[in-house]
Amino acid sequence: MNSRRESPILPQTNLPSPVTKPLPTYDVVQRLIQRRMLGGEKGMTDAWTFVRLSIWWLPFNCLWTALLTQGLQVRVEHLAPPEAKGGALATLTAIGAALSLASQVFAGPLSDQCSHPLGRRRPFLLVGTFASLPFLFAFAWLENFWLVIMSFALLQWFLNLAAAPTRALLPDLVPSEKHGFASAQIGLWSLFGQVLGMVSVGILLSPTYWQKLGYEVHKEIAETLGLRWFAASVAVLLLLASALTATLPDRPAAKSLPSPFHNIVAAYRFPLREHADFLWLLVSRFLLNLGFYTAVAFMRWFLADTLKVNDPAKATMELGLLVTVVSVPSVLIGGKLADRMSKRKLCIIAAIVAGIGGLLFVTATNFAMTRLPAILFGAGSGVFAVANWALAVNLMPKGEGGKFFALWQFAFTLPQVFGPAISGKLGDFINAALGSGMGWRAVLLLCVAEMLAGAILLLKVREVVETG
Repeated sequence: MNSRRESPILPQTNLPSPVTKPLPTYDVVQRLIQRRMLGGEKGMTDAWTFVRLSIWWLPFNCLWTALLTQGLQVRVEHLAPPEAKGGALATLTAIGAALSLASQVFAGPLSDQCSHPLGRRRPFLLVGTFASLPFLFAFAWLENFWLVIMSFALLQWFLNLAAAPTRALLPDLVPSEKHGFASAQIGLWSLFGQVLGMVSVGILLSPTYWQKLGYEVHKEIAETLGLRWFAASVAVLLLLASALTATLPDRPAAKSLPSPFHNIVAAYRFPLREHADFLWLLVSRFLLNLGFYTAVAFMRWFLADTLKVNDPAKATMELGLLVTVVSVPSVLIGGKLADRMSKRKLCIIAAIVAGIGGLLFVTATNFAMTRLPAILFGAGSGVFAVANWALAVNLMPKGEGGKFFALWQFAFTLPQVFGPAISGKLGDFINAALGSGMGWRAVLLLCVAEMLAGAILLLKVREVVETG
């Protein structure tokens, strides 16, 4: 039975008179901002607020979906020996993910204490996004494997410097009763980004599509030119989305501590014992993402080497697009359900549905057999993504979103290190022992087991129940 505990919700506070009382505290001002943006007499601003809160995640997810599904693999195929491509991909993802994790752990907590005139989150959003662009171009243009690794690592560092503070805008600006709806909006824009990333990279990297345009180009040339066009397009989208998100209300943190040193100490103090439920959720999401990101990393090679599809770029795009399209209504349904029922129970149900799809996928012997599993996985993962995000926000203490979203990022970044590192070597070994393609089927079976373990650990999580 799910135990309950009260949430530390602050009482409603009226704006004090500037004549007889001191200026309002940061928390009071934040609640007043929330009332003006979310409901009340200015209801027309609701949609606009949620658009600005969500739109940055469209190019962000467009970029990472494209790179994780095909972009990294193409760079490895062009620059590493074929018999060592699993290990090469593991090296590329591990170094990049390590910089991503370090960046978010650095930026998230620091943004909670940031007293810059531009606000707590806005400086990180702008600096991180703008500084990432040269390394995005370097990743797509350079022809030395180790320089590509360095470029990818610095791209991860700067773009994720913006990610954790930008995530924290949700708990900063959105009241708890709208967390499910807000998570659904962010999830929906993220899905749009995933669709855009899969479709654009699938088209640009496929010689088939270049031939339809009248260009007879070799596979490697199509992939090189396609990746460069994609990088330039995403750079423009990132600039536009950052400028729009930067218009959200964002006040500097109060300078309540006596020195910069004390601010830094406070920023990186993690009261983990007081938030055991958040830690259980973190471990659960780590295992689920370990399976998910490993499957994403090796899907192209599963389709090419195991199922023997003729055009792996096109097949990867079609399969990923099917999963994502099914996820769109699931995200909307999940957002409504997350505000009406137990977020934990919703996560467990959704994880079971996605797990069944993953298990059926492993048994596929041809490309046509992957469609039904993809539909089940898309339906389950869409609901799960929204409910799990809302549950994480539910468990975070007020005003410390940057710090706790930095911790939350461990569950997304470490799987990108350990998943390909373990599974890449495993796949290479089994392919050498049992034949090309068998290793990637074994890798996907391991992914299903990891996701099942993550779903079971959700039983340890107690969500906050607000009263009063």
